[in-house]
Amino acid sequence: MKRISLDKAVPGQVLAEKLTRPDGVLLANQGAEVTEGLLRMLARQNIDTILIEEADGRSAEEVMADYENFLAGLEARFIRVKGQAVLMALKKTMIFLAEKDRDETLALLAPPDDPPPAESPAGSPARG
Repeated sequence: MKRISLDKAVPGQVLAEKLTRPDGVLLANQGAEVTEGLLRMLARQNIDTILIEEADGRSAEEVMADYENFLAGLEARFIRVKGQAVLMALKKTMIFLAEKDRDETLALLAPPDDPPPAESPAGSPARG
């Protein structure tokens, strides 16, 4: 995500947060595509900056390699604490967050016509 000034925003970008007026009225939902009309309306509402989703420049293969490297490093760091419940819960949480980040990044990289990844029996996307 990246915060940019409204004058630097271009149509086609995607909002990373919902936009509301000070009185709580919704102006645009998170995930909405920036359009010329939306930019004009935000300018009329005196909104100076917006938070947009930002492509990270990695390929799907690089995302998966980074994820696998993270898991390998995590295993190495937690090798000596197998019996400690709190640390195992921490490890499990870190894996969950890494999977979520991986899946969200891959979804941004996927062409819009691609079906979602198949679910493995464990509930996380199957790796191919």
